[in-house]
Amino acid sequence: MNRGHRILISNRRIALPAAGAPPSPATVATLVANIAYFGFALSAEAYAALGRASDAELGAWWRDVEEVLAALTGDDKQMASFVVYKNFPAEVLAMDEVEYWTRQILMYWGLPNELVTQAEEPRERLGEPPEFRVLHLATPTALSEICAGLFALPARWIDDQWLDVQFLVGALDRQVELDAIPFVENRIRLAAYLIERGATPSLTIASDVLRLAAALSGGDISLREPTRLRKLARRERRALLAMLESAKQLDEDVARRREAFKRLLYKLHPGDYRTDYPRVVAVYDKLYTSARIPRFSAELEQRIAARDAGALELLRTRPGELARRLHAMLLAFGPEAARAFTAVVDKLTTIQLVRLHRYFSTVDGRRWRTFPPRGNWTKLQIVDMPKGRKLPRALRGDLLGAIRGEIARRLAHVGPVALSPKVACVKLQTSDNELAPYGRGTSFPIPPRIRFVRTASYWSTGPTRSNLWFDNGWNFFSAEWKSLGACCWNAASFGKGAVFSGDPTSSKDLEGRACQLIDLYLDELAKAGVAYAVWTVLCYSRIPFSAAKEVFAALQWGEKPQAGKLFEPSRCQLAFPLAGESFTKFVALVDLGRREVVYLDANLHASTTSAAANGKLLEKNMPAFVEYLDSLPSVYDLFDHLPKAADGMPVLYDDAAGGLSGGRRAYVFAPRNQDSAFTPVDPSTLL
Repeated sequence: MNRGHRILISNRRIALPAAGAPPSPATVATLVANIAYFGFALSAEAYAALGRASDAELGAWWRDVEEVLAALTGDDKQMASFVVYKNFPAEVLAMDEVEYWTRQILMYWGLPNELVTQAEEPRERLGEPPEFRVLHLATPTALSEICAGLFALPARWIDDQWLDVQFLVGALDRQVELDAIPFVENRIRLAAYLIERGATPSLTIASDVLRLAAALSGGDISLREPTRLRKLARRERRALLAMLESAKQLDEDVARRREAFKRLLYKLHPGDYRTDYPRVVAVYDKLYTSARIPRFSAELEQRIAARDAGALELLRTRPGELARRLHAMLLAFGPEAARAFTAVVDKLTTIQLVRLHRYFSTVDGRRWRTFPPRGNWTKLQIVDMPKGRKLPRALRGDLLGAIRGEIARRLAHVGPVALSPKVACVKLQTSDNELAPYGRGTSFPIPPRIRFVRTASYWSTGPTRSNLWFDNGWNFFSAEWKSLGACCWNAASFGKGAVFSGDPTSSKDLEGRACQLIDLYLDELAKAGVAYAVWTVLCYSRIPFSAAKEVFAALQWGEKPQAGKLFEPSRCQLAFPLAGESFTKFVALVDLGRREVVYLDANLHASTTSAAANGKLLEKNMPAFVEYLDSLPSVYDLFDHLPKAADGMPVLYDDAAGGLSGGRRAYVFAPRNQDSAFTPVDPSTLL
């Protein structure tokens, strides 16, 4: 696949061939229709560029672009071919429960599907106007700008972003300044990639060098889990030793992770190079003698336990640590802690400040503390918010004012903004995202004309004699989060509100391919008292997503469920591969009251046997998790600290209401207007 095209299209831009002999009108019309088939449209500027390239150039261009569009929307999977009932949903709705299960059991026993299902019938042609995603003409610097945004991202790259980075580093042949990459795991991941390709990157923090050694050994970059370090080549050992020798706070970093550094230095053999790396040799000797290495954390805990205000002076030397402990310090030391924070507020990153502002703006109204131990959402912890943690109003106001003022100072170059309240729907990407380049909690309004939502889980396991399942499922809840039921493989319908497409047997396909669909009928669900619906994909066979050849999830919506193909790419709203070592993926929820789809992307603990088994568990977990999503910062939270003006830089959810002209800078989450022409702003570069 042409990675450059994929990167641009994922960022709502498109590169077109250089001008040449004008194409025929038929070629242009065909290409526009083909692009529309996938739910995309060209901006007016891009359409004009399309009309300046030759037929031959456009033919070669379209072969690459079609492959990208098919992959992004899931059309390349041919999912409809692997659905049990090809005339879904009508074929399933016509059966009673006895007939449904009789057919299903016969298929489980191995009878060919064709013996118990209807022959595929012609379907009504899709006549719904798609809500086009507009592609703007890419400038010559577009890839470089996207690369800068990826480097600046203060969160872990998802798999697709990491593939983009690898491509861009090679394609742009740019010098990589690792210290300019703020998120530590991204920095280390890229450093390991460069070393493996013969480059000599440099790191200036000792713990980063430890992480780099873990990365080179295929271990945990976060250092949450111990890594068995591989044998390092002489070139690699000298490179790592050189980084440690020049590292800041070498003694303190080694003291914080004594055992891990013992293992690393044992592999590096610093004694072989005593004259070249004296600092490393000295700290290695201290690890095996009684010499005391100062420990910041031990001294800090002692001072906090003694209610010694000297703890604040110590924390001022580590602004990031002060930010993490700020709430507790404010409760313990009051205004003195606020003054300590104000003194170092300019040392924190912008994303830290935005998160703190959102946290202190919402924490007093929260009922629960919700957190994943060591970043593991399968071990989600929910506890009642402790009493006595509310801050005095004046203290809280002073704190928020200091944060707001610092953010405004840093973003002053952006100027006034025309800020749409709708961008509060767009959450900033977090470091534990896996599926999409926007944050969990991002919501997508469901247009008024939409009557049904269709979700798909598709998988390919390769040749196998046994059946494996990655089950598509929905759980339904009242406004009070009381479980009302489910729709999944062993609960084939939920009244008239939802229906399942049949449980496929993947062993009948040479590549182990199968697909499950579920339709939600929004009006019927509302009549049944459903306020929330939660979408999960569950590894029924206890085979993690990573063990399959491919697992893919997609959500589309429309007006007539029996019209069009079973899977229409122009209807597709969310589509992404599922990977990783987990057995569950909570993909999204539908809030019927607000008529919106909310992106979840969480590997929460649940039974994998069936979505129907998880109702009671979700009654407890989902209210707290949804409250947690609300506490995450959004694009609105970033720009809200700037002056507002009608003629300021537009910050919009979409531009459907009116086109942007003149090539002015703007942030538009979902470009919809073909007449717009603007220079996109990536919030990552401001964070």
